[in-house]
Parts: sequence; C-alpha cells; structure tokens
Amino acid sequence: MNMKDSKLVTKDPICGMTVDEATALSAERDGKMFYFCCDHCRQTFLSTPDGSEPKGKSGCCCGKS
Repeated sequence: MNMKDSKLVTKDPICGMTVDEATALSAERDGKMFYFCCDHCRQTFLSTPDGSEPKGKSGCCCGKS
C-alpha cells in the first residue's frame, strides 16, 4: 500500500510533509495523536513545551522525498 491508497494521511506538524498515519512515527499530546515523517521531527515536537506552537518549516527537513 502507498500513501495514495491510504485513507489516513495527515501533515507532520513540524515540517508539513504528508505522512501515512498507519506507518508514521507518532506522539500523543493532550489526548490527540500527532504523526511525523522522521524521528527528528518527532523529537522537535516532544521538546516543544505544551501550549506552544512548534517552530517548523515548510518542506521535509530530513531529506526524505
């Protein structure tokens, strides 16, 4: 299955890359799940204090395409 076939796609809150919820890394905050393209984005999210907006950039930050 590829992301075009998946019904559960979302954007990485750090870099904005589209990710498949079924295969992406994830983290929970305030009862909501967030999904990430790579561990770098996940760790950036986890290091951001609750209630703050993560400082991300547009496009993939880790070289994935």
